[in-house]
Amino acid sequence: MPIEVRYLNGGLGVFFAGHGVITGKEYIDVVTKHPEQDENKLKKYKYSFSDWTAVSKTEISTRAVNLTTSFCISAVLVNPDIFFAPVADQHSMYGLTRMAQTLRDKTNWEYEVFRNRQDAGAWIKARVKEKYGIDTPIFD
Repeated sequence: MPIEVRYLNGGLGVFFAGHGVITGKEYIDVVTKHPEQDENKLKKYKYSFSDWTAVSKTEISTRAVNLTTSFCISAVLVNPDIFFAPVADQHSMYGLTRMAQTLRDKTNWEYEVFRNRQDAGAWIKARVKEKYGIDTPIFD
């Protein structure tokens, strides 16, 4: 599977890891159809951490990014306080994550794009501790 999904901290966080070639359909499916989109699980989330550094190629259109962003904008009604930290070291994925950040600025979600896992993990760890008093796992 090109995009792996894992749950962290007993479901307080969700981790996405992309590998190889990722298509727009796969990207849309993981955001809008994976099991955590159950409303009760979504309400529990404090953070989302994604690592796109192992992606060798993207076939994700602007339309796919817009569709997933629209889903996120409606999901903010269920949980307005999630922190997002995507990691993308390649220009194409970095550009897509920055585009998603710009579109998601319409939500209250805090969203920072990083070039490496250490910086993203440190930011998530600090923000979740500061806002919720919860210790998150180390992301390295």
